[in-house]
Amino acid sequence: MKGSSRILSAAILLGAAVLVSVKFTSSGPAVVGLVPAETPATAPPRVTVAEPADSALVSQGQLWETVATSARARASTTMPVTATAFQEAQSGPVGSHFSIVLSPQFPVLAAEVTNRSVADDGTIITHLRISGKVPGSLTLQENSASGFFLGQLYYDGLTVAYEFRPAGEGLSATRHELGDLICAIVDAKGCCIETLGLPPVDEVKVKKAKAEEQNLKAVGPSQEGKAVTPASPASGTTGSALSINDVASVEGNPGLTNLVFTVKLSKADSTRIITVKYATADGTAMAGADYLAVSGTVTFPKGSTTQTVTVAIVGDAVLEADETFTLNLSSPVNATIADASGLGTIINDDLTPSNVPVHNSLPGAVAVVYLDMDGQVVSGSPWAGGATLIARGISTSCTQAQMSEIWRRTAEDYAPFQINVTTQESVYLAAAPNRRIRCIITPDNEWYGAVGGVAYVNSFTWTGDTPCWVFSDQLANTPRYIAEACSHECGHTLGLSHDGRISPVEAYYAGQGTGEVGWGPIMGVGYYKTLVQWSKGEYLSANNAQDDLAIITSQNGFSYRVDQVANTAAGATALTLSDHAAAASGIIETRSDVDVFSFTTGGGTVTFDVLGDATSQNLDILAEIRDASGNLLAASNPDLLTDASLSISLSAGTYFLHVSGVGRGDYLVDGYTDYSSIGQYTISGTVP
Repeated sequence: MKGSSRILSAAILLGAAVLVSVKFTSSGPAVVGLVPAETPATAPPRVTVAEPADSALVSQGQLWETVATSARARASTTMPVTATAFQEAQSGPVGSHFSIVLSPQFPVLAAEVTNRSVADDGTIITHLRISGKVPGSLTLQENSASGFFLGQLYYDGLTVAYEFRPAGEGLSATRHELGDLICAIVDAKGCCIETLGLPPVDEVKVKKAKAEEQNLKAVGPSQEGKAVTPASPASGTTGSALSINDVASVEGNPGLTNLVFTVKLSKADSTRIITVKYATADGTAMAGADYLAVSGTVTFPKGSTTQTVTVAIVGDAVLEADETFTLNLSSPVNATIADASGLGTIINDDLTPSNVPVHNSLPGAVAVVYLDMDGQVVSGSPWAGGATLIARGISTSCTQAQMSEIWRRTAEDYAPFQINVTTQESVYLAAAPNRRIRCIITPDNEWYGAVGGVAYVNSFTWTGDTPCWVFSDQLANTPRYIAEACSHECGHTLGLSHDGRISPVEAYYAGQGTGEVGWGPIMGVGYYKTLVQWSKGEYLSANNAQDDLAIITSQNGFSYRVDQVANTAAGATALTLSDHAAAASGIIETRSDVDVFSFTTGGGTVTFDVLGDATSQNLDILAEIRDASGNLLAASNPDLLTDASLSISLSAGTYFLHVSGVGRGDYLVDGYTDYSSIGQYTISGTVP
């Protein structure tokens, strides 16, 4: 298996010391004396800070309130922070406690360093726990060689979050809604988190979409999940239900390592002791050879809700597939069983060739999206407080054809840009640390939750190998849905927000129209429509007018691909002819792009088929034949189709085939504009 970071071996000191006198009271830390904050000349303008006092703010999980009345205005306010605010946090050993003084205007934060690591590119990642009535988490990332620094502060259960970035000679703090920093949705009032990731596939909507497209009853992808084993409630039970999680661990070298299952109660019982029996059962892993069988009884004392069962894994140096066994619950006393079977996965860590097919959409591009399909060990990243996450790949459960389809669908979404969508880790590792993103596709979502995927916004330009995630088990293990999630989450890393609606209030817009021209936005939820494109909110009641294409191509270190086919007859590309058969291909990179091809005929019927990507088309095609004076002779843009076909009888001479992208119908009803009708196409035909 691969690792994404290594443990920090030496503390790194940054900046000068901050002198502060702090005393702790029953309500938290209070400032007694502070050195005046550094206020850089280029710092953003200050805003009026209203009471309550510091202690009240920190108890609410806030650094400040502003005079602005709207939630969005409050969320986006920026204020200066002293340059050395995080020096102690970045240098203190794991387990140390101290106070973070951001400026005299902010509450003092009581912090503990919980984890620190150094990524392969030298980025130092420090995790801190912030204590108080409303506790929180602070992650600091710093790479001196690249001039990169970022701090992000989240409060448990609150939608308010803060981001700290360099500003002039100091730092600035910007207050955000949580959904501005991570793939999350905040409700319309800005007070509640609706979801913390892209939703999983909705089987009902899948069936409806298929029925619309095929005009017949359809059965959506089967829902995979663990069987629920009911048990008769014991007399006098309080209704608490038992469940057990799935766990995975790297096999390791010869010797024993532990795999720990967690057994949980849905609620505590303060009056009764609860017990349940457990026992391992072989799957592809065999007791004695791959793990040591265990059985016994788990006991929950009164008031407790969590117990663990440890199973020893037998390591070896043998090249083999990942193996599984189960730990099963039975015979509960004073409780029922909601989930009776925990899956234990032993991940092979011995060298093995990857069976992931090798694909690159634009070799040599400065920017890289890496679709990681063969498993990954992530340690010390901003995810999960820096914990080690063992993610199995999909290379053992998907065929090569399915993995190729995932790549091709994702590559089509990014085809107009100077970015290489790859399945090769070596290509990803060779790219600049702040011009790449690793998208891990894995069935292992338990550490995060039942979502389709998740990403940090703007993380494409971070250093430190912070991946985004796509959870295949939540997407019916279907290439189409997995690819839509890959494009969506990578879109977040490039700076894009969600596309939803104001009325009805929807966090993710699922699109409009049906059949081949059923349209949806990539940054909404693109599972249920055939034509899924980038957007700038050109549909009824859109809640986000963000210009996806402008953001992708202006703030991530790359732009559009160089246009390979001229837009005019004077620079037209000659169609390749072989025994009167014509062939060509190209990409419509921008809304205004028109690709012009020339051909010469001796006279007769000329036919052309202009087809979008065969797997996943983003381009609604308009094909035209014009003469040397630019006069339109024939055009094709079928209303209910995205491809185009032409057939016309021409006299001898030279003519021009024009290919461009178009919209369809009323975009406020069931159509779409030509804003993102861009992508790949091929031309075939006959020229007598």
